[in-house]
This record gives sequence, C-alpha cells and structure tokens, in this order.
Amino acid sequence: MNEINHATEQVNTEKRTSKQIIMQKILNWFVFSLLLASVGAAIGSELSPELYLPLVIIEIALLIASILVRRSESINKIVGYPLLLAFAFVTGLTLGPTLTYYFGAGQGAAVLMAFVTAAVTFTTLAFVGAKMKKDLSFMSSALFAAIIILVIFSFLGVFLPLGSMLTTIISAGGTIIFSLYILYDFNQIMKRDVELADVPMLALTLYLDFLNLFMFLLRLFTGRD
Repeated sequence: MNEINHATEQVNTEKRTSKQIIMQKILNWFVFSLLLASVGAAIGSELSPELYLPLVIIEIALLIASILVRRSESINKIVGYPLLLAFAFVTGLTLGPTLTYYFGAGQGAAVLMAFVTAAVTFTTLAFVGAKMKKDLSFMSSALFAAIIILVIFSFLGVFLPLGSMLTTIISAGGTIIFSLYILYDFNQIMKRDVELADVPMLALTLYLDFLNLFMFLLRLFTGRD
C-alpha cells in the first residue's frame, strides 16, 4: 500500500512540475508578444493612415488562422509560434495610430493609467485563477454569450451614434468580461491537460485577454469610442 501511495504521489508531483514548466513557457511567450506588440505600436504610429484597413484585414486573417490551428488535429502546432508573433506585431501596428491619437489629445496619463491598471488586474487575476481549487469550466458558455452581446453593441456603435452613458456601460462591460476571461483562462490552463505544443496558442489567448482589457480600460478612462 505504501508503495502504491508513493508511486501515486510521484506521478502527481511530476504532473505539477510539468504543468509549471508549461505555464512558465506560456508566460514567457506572452511577455515576448507584448514586447513585440510594443515595437509594432512604435512603428505603426509612423505609418500612413491608408495602411490601417489592410492591416486590420491581415489581423483578422491571422486570428482566424490561429483558431483553425488550435482546433485542428492534423496541423503541426509549431506553426502557432509564427502566428503568435505575427499577430502580436500586426496588432501593435494597428494600435500605434490609436495611441498616437490619445497622446495627441493630451490623454497620455489616461493611456498610462489604463496600461498599469490592466497589468495589475491581469497579474492579480492570473494568480487567483491559477491557484483556485474550483474548476471554472462552467463559466465558458456565459462568457461566450457575453462576448457575442458585447460584439453586437460594439458593431452597432460603428454605425449608430451611442450616447456617452451607453459607451461607458459598454466599456465597463468589456472590462468586466475580459477580467473574468483572464481568471477563467488561467484556471483552465491549470485544470485541463495541456502540452508543450499548446504553448503558442495559449499565449495568444492570454495576449488577447490583456489587449482587450487594456483597450476597454482605455476607452473607460478617456470616455472615447
């Protein structure tokens, strides 16, 4: 009996160690993607406005490709790494003009506040989600439904003039939703069986969580669409 218990404990220890290694690699690639996006933003601030729409189309294409890679069982997952890096760089390019606009409007302090708030929120919820004993998989459907509603309202905002109150509500809602997604995604990384091959797509998931949280906080702090 003691030998069985010892073997079981050894297996559990090896699983925890393996998961910690994978989590560290995910975080390393997540941080690298943020740095690459920062470089992209610096370059994007100098690009011609005519390039914005083509870059957005490329960004959407890369996101769709990433989804296909993550769900496919036949595609080699190693292609996830160039997709992650390309997506981070292109999103940085498209983010550059937005940040330039805010800085030009004298709202640089709001940009900094949004980034710091996003970083602190991300770090806190990442720690809580990873350490939480409860499996949060039950949140999946509710979060997906919330995202759909958020996308619909954001899409309507492109064509219809939304009042400042509704804009603030949408920004606050997006902030809450992606905060919950950070908690959920870190929880699921620790609760589900993940492999080294999953690292780039999981890092991309965390990058999207952070990017969206930052953008909604920025809109919330500046009161702009």
